[in-house]
Amino acid sequence: MGGFDVKQFLSYIQADGYEPLTVEAMAYLIEDPEVAQEVADKVCADERSNNILTAVLSGGAFRPGQLFALNDQLDIALKVDNDRFINEVMAAANATEMALYGSGYWADHWEYYLDLINNYLAIYPDGEEQLMYDNELRYFFSTATVKPRSEKYVLDLTQDGKGKHVLQLDSTTFDEEKVAEQEAYRNTNTGIIGTDAYWQRIAGGGAAFKSTPIAKLFLLGTIKFATRDAYGMGIEYEGGRPGWNDAMNGLPGMVGSGMPETYEMYLLLKYVKKVADTYSRGIVIPTELADLVQKIEAAQDLLESTGYQDPEDLPLDVPPELFNYWDVVAAAREDYRNNVQYYFNGTTVELSANDVSSMLSRWISQVELGMARAMKIASRGMNDDGTSGVPPAYFSYNVTKWVKNGGKNDKGLPLVNAKAMKVGTFPLFLEGPVRYMKTVTDEETKGNMYDLVMASGLRDHGLNMYFISADLKGQSYDMGRMMAFASGWLENHSIWLHMSYKYYLELIRGNLYDQFFSEMRGGGMLPFMDPDVYGRSLMECSSFLASSAFPDPATQGRGFSARLSGSTAEFLSMWVLMFIGPEPFILADDGSLQMQLVPALPSWLFEDLDDDLPGTYDEDGNLIVTFKLFRSIIVTYHNSEGGNLYGVSPNSYKITKDDGTSVTVDGGVIPTDEAIAIRKVFGIVSIDAYF
Repeated sequence: MGGFDVKQFLSYIQADGYEPLTVEAMAYLIEDPEVAQEVADKVCADERSNNILTAVLSGGAFRPGQLFALNDQLDIALKVDNDRFINEVMAAANATEMALYGSGYWADHWEYYLDLINNYLAIYPDGEEQLMYDNELRYFFSTATVKPRSEKYVLDLTQDGKGKHVLQLDSTTFDEEKVAEQEAYRNTNTGIIGTDAYWQRIAGGGAAFKSTPIAKLFLLGTIKFATRDAYGMGIEYEGGRPGWNDAMNGLPGMVGSGMPETYEMYLLLKYVKKVADTYSRGIVIPTELADLVQKIEAAQDLLESTGYQDPEDLPLDVPPELFNYWDVVAAAREDYRNNVQYYFNGTTVELSANDVSSMLSRWISQVELGMARAMKIASRGMNDDGTSGVPPAYFSYNVTKWVKNGGKNDKGLPLVNAKAMKVGTFPLFLEGPVRYMKTVTDEETKGNMYDLVMASGLRDHGLNMYFISADLKGQSYDMGRMMAFASGWLENHSIWLHMSYKYYLELIRGNLYDQFFSEMRGGGMLPFMDPDVYGRSLMECSSFLASSAFPDPATQGRGFSARLSGSTAEFLSMWVLMFIGPEPFILADDGSLQMQLVPALPSWLFEDLDDDLPGTYDEDGNLIVTFKLFRSIIVTYHNSEGGNLYGVSPNSYKITKDDGTSVTVDGGVIPTDEAIAIRKVFGIVSIDAYF
C-alpha cells in the first residue's frame, strides 16, 4: 500500500480548506481506446466479446464489481479466469479518487491526515521526502460554497423574544454555477458525469490544478490558522457543522469554535515546519494562497505594532486589538475563497524552506498564546468554576455590537457585520483534554493532566469510566441536540466509547502505562467490563453506555447501539502500541533502515495467577506471548524475568527464514538487511525477541 491512503485522502482537500463528506470506492479509467483494445485482446474469447469489452473499458470510469456484473449482463466470453482478467484490467487502468459532498462542512474531517502520515512513517521512515515532495495531487471540487460572514450573520430575536442576538445560519450555499461546471463533463452517450468534473481546474478550460502533498498540507494549515476565533483560541465552526461531537450541532449557530481543531492545527503546523526544516526544499503554492499568506503576515505585523499583551485576568469581551486582527484575517480568508471559488488561475509562487519555517514558527507561537488563553477562559458548568485545570473544548461568541449591511437571508431576517464580541463558555467535554494531550511531549505533564481529569466532572466514579461531557444541566438548548436527551443518555453526560478510547490511547501514547492498564482492567475497556452490566457481548463495541447520571439504575453501564468503527480503530492503535511500539522502523544516523520492537505489555498478559490464568512457557521456562506481524510473521516475546515490559527493547532477536536458517541479533535494533526483508514480508517466517 505504501503511501496510497495518504495520497488518496490528501486529494480530498479542497481549495477552500474543507473536504467532502463521503469517501467512495476508487474508480478506474482506461482513457486510450487502443489500450482498452489491447486488454480485451488478452482476455476475451471471441471477437464479439472483444468489441464489447473494449467499448466498456474505454467508455468511462468503472469499478471491478461493475465489470464482473457487465460481463454477466453482456455475456462477455473470457478465455482467462477472473483473477487474470481483473489483474490485466487493473494493470492498464489509472485509479481516481471518488467522494461526495454532504450537507455542510464538518470541522474535524481533516484532523486524521497526520494519523495517516504517522502510520505511513512508522513503516516507511525513509519515504517521507518522496511522499511529501515528489507527488502531485488534485483538489476536490464540491458543489457547496462557504458563505462570507456578511451573508450568514443573521439578526434574530432571542429565545424569550425580548431581545436580539446574532446567529450564524445557513453557512453554506448550494452553488448552481459549480453544478454547471460539473455538467460540462456529462457524457452524452452514457449520461454519466465524468470523473474530471470533481476536481478543481485552472481557469480557461485548463487541466486540474495540482500541488505536492506538503503544499496541500501548508494550504490546509494556513486556512485553519486564518479561521481561528476572535480571541485566537478555537477554530471557528464557520462551515455549518461542528467537529467530532456532532451533537453540538447548534454550536455553529452560536458563532462557536473548537479547541480540539486548534490542537490538531497546532500539530499540523509543527509537522509542516519539521518537513521544511528537514529537507530544505521549497514549497510551491498557488498565487491565490500566497496573497492570503501575505495578508495574514501583514495583520500580524499590525497586531504587534499595537503593543497588545494579554492581561493577567482575561475579560470575556474580546479586546479591540484581537477583534480587529480577526476581522482583517477573516476578510482575507473570504477574499481568498472568492478567488478560488471555481478555478485556480494557474500561477504559482515558491516559498523557500527558510521562509516557510520562519513564518510557521511565528504562527505556532500565536497558536500557543491562544491555547494559553483558552486555559484561562476555561470552562463553566455545574460545580465547575473554571479552576479544574482541564482544557475546555468549545466556545461561543455573542456579537455585542453590529451594523446592518443591507442584506437579508432567505427568511427575510437582516444580515449584519460584527463590530464587537464576547466569548461564552461551556462545561467540560472529554474531547478537550484528549486532543490537548496529543500536543504534550513530556510524561510529567501528561500524568498531571490525567490526575486533573480524574478529579474533574468528567470522571464517572460509579462506573470507573469517563463521561463524554460534564453535567450539562442549565445549558442552553441552542448548543445542540444533546440537550434533548436525559442526562446519561446518548451524547448528554453519557459514556461515549469512541472518545473514551481516544483518551485511553493518549495514555499509552504518553507512556502512562500504569494508568492505561489500570483503566483497562478496571472496566473502562472491553472485554474487561462486567457482561451482566454491559448487557451484550464483550466482543462488541457500543456507541455509548448509559452513565451513572442516567435516572434508571438498572440501565446504568449498559451498552447501546452496536458500533464497530471508531472504537475499533482506536483499539487497534492501542494494540499496535502494546505489541509493536510507536516506531517499528527507524533510520540510523547514516540514513539506513533499521527495525525495533518496543512493546508495552504488563506482566499479567504473560501470566495472571491471581485470576487463575497460567501463562505459556518456552523450552527454557520463560513466559511467552505470541502475535502475527504483517499477517504472516510470527513474533514471540520471551519474558525471562516475568515482569512488565513497558517500553523496553529486547536484549536480542532470533530471525528465522523460510529456508530454515536463522540470524541472531544482539541488542534491541535489527540491522538493515533483515529490516528490509521483514518490511517486504519476504522470506521471514518468525521473529523471537528475548527480554
